[in-house]
Amino acid sequence: MRPVNARLAPAQSRQWSLLHKAKVEAMTLDLAVLRSVQHFAQAFKAKNVLLHVLVCNAAVFALPWSLTKDGLETTFQVNHLGHFYLVQLLQDVLCRSAPARVVVVSSESHRFTDINDSSGKLDFSRLSPSHSDYWAMLAYNRSKLCNILFSNELHHDPVECVAHAATCSRSRSCPPSLAFVFTDAAQIF
Repeated sequence: MRPVNARLAPAQSRQWSLLHKAKVEAMTLDLAVLRSVQHFAQAFKAKNVLLHVLVCNAAVFALPWSLTKDGLETTFQVNHLGHFYLVQLLQDVLCRSAPARVVVVSSESHRFTDINDSSGKLDFSRLSPSHSDYWAMLAYNRSKLCNILFSNELHHDPVECVAHAATCSRSRSCPPSLAFVFTDAAQIF
């Protein structure tokens, strides 16, 4: 792989030399079921392995209105809440794995919504709207805004051991997330 720029070339060389040593294992996780997120975290912790980079990249788009088994609007739970919960559950593993980072993949569409009411206060009903207040595009935009706010909070007020979070908007600066991790890791770490 040709370096993005000369300044990053040494870091990219190190990353690619380590790539062939990487161990990849698939595990089942359903972000639409919070119990599945819990089971995933428990199973991951039972492996007693390190976690240096957690990429939160799963999302749904343009779904008809539906509620998850947990009683929340599906787009919000899958795109944001499931990831948020997973990071919370794996916090101790991330700490033990330091240096560790969380990468949250979002979308430029986060710019086309807000989650506050007319007085400027957070309106929780906008996060998991009723059927009558639901519009698929708006639900997606709001879930991606939550991703941005979560990542910013991790970055500016980090957990003791997770020093930085990176937010990547696909349409602007991010090829698929794994490529992002390997090409921009020098900036994350």
